[in-house]
Amino acid sequence: MPRPKKEKPTRSDGRYEYKAAIGRTIDGKIQYKSFYSYDSKEDARAKAEQYKVEREVAARTGDIFSGDKITFDVWAQKWLKSYKKPTVTPQTYRNTYLNTVEKHLLPYFGNAQLIDIKQIDIQNFYATKSSTCSESLLHKMKLCLCGIFEAAIENDLIYKNPAKHAAYISQVEKHEKHVYTDGQIIKAKQYFKTDFFDVFLMLETGIRRGELLGLMWKDVDIKNKTLKIERSIAEKQGGGVVTMPPKWDSYRTIPISQELTEALQQLPHDSVYVLPNIDGNVQTPRSWSRKLERHMKTMVKNCHCMIELTAHELRHTRGTQLRRNGVDIYTIQKLLGHKDVNVTAQVYVHDDIETTRAAAGII
Repeated sequence: MPRPKKEKPTRSDGRYEYKAAIGRTIDGKIQYKSFYSYDSKEDARAKAEQYKVEREVAARTGDIFSGDKITFDVWAQKWLKSYKKPTVTPQTYRNTYLNTVEKHLLPYFGNAQLIDIKQIDIQNFYATKSSTCSESLLHKMKLCLCGIFEAAIENDLIYKNPAKHAAYISQVEKHEKHVYTDGQIIKAKQYFKTDFFDVFLMLETGIRRGELLGLMWKDVDIKNKTLKIERSIAEKQGGGVVTMPPKWDSYRTIPISQELTEALQQLPHDSVYVLPNIDGNVQTPRSWSRKLERHMKTMVKNCHCMIELTAHELRHTRGTQLRRNGVDIYTIQKLLGHKDVNVTAQVYVHDDIETTRAAAGII
């Protein structure tokens, strides 16, 4: 009787792979893990069984399973490098992720084993931050913590996300964001239409600074009166710029007014960019912001009852104006390119006193 043929390796590198169900995620889905062997699939299967036995013993005795011995600081650094750095702009990486992890999370959780961190530990961490950190910063902390633990789940290091349901409350007084009234918008648009067109365009569209700088003439459709948001310009660490997708991949087409359409036609068309620097190249966000600050100061000197706004506050002004004019929150979300409607409702579109007065019918 001929000997049975040996099963061929299942991978191109000559290894046998066996996938085993090793548990369930927090939402009840079956979780699988691959085990490998250069000898046979049966050997890979044996490794899987040994793995499950060791985990069960560790769970019953309260010991840390050897396969899970990875500390928070080691995993957080891996998460930053593999999950965040390649997927966001350099500026977002530094401000939202790297600084948050290095300045706040690592000093607290440090060398703690991932598997040992429970929800109560996350809750206690937020308690130490509530009196000194803004709601925005606490939100960044939760964003990072959830990302770190979710990635650990996906890599079979833990089975629950202790940060998922932990809540925070900031005791720091919210910083008031300034916006123009309808009358100030008219004044600002009249002034900047000829002096610094960039502001006029932002007040008309509410696009982000990086989106403004990345706007090309091929994105402008004069006939249909639209602008396409296809890219965003961000600073490179060490100098220069990088072209990225719009934040949150918020590619969108914005309808524009007849006034803006006609104003765009009057601009020079000798660069691929709508608002280039003096050499016809893309502007850097930092140099553009300095230019904005100078023009704002000059405008305030020349125009009565006007205030200086940042690029972000110009964007807020557009969102608030849309809301004053009765535009529904979902349309505002699409126009501004927010990730979800909660951002539009809770963060960007303010309840200013005149809007509240009108809604309540108070004269």
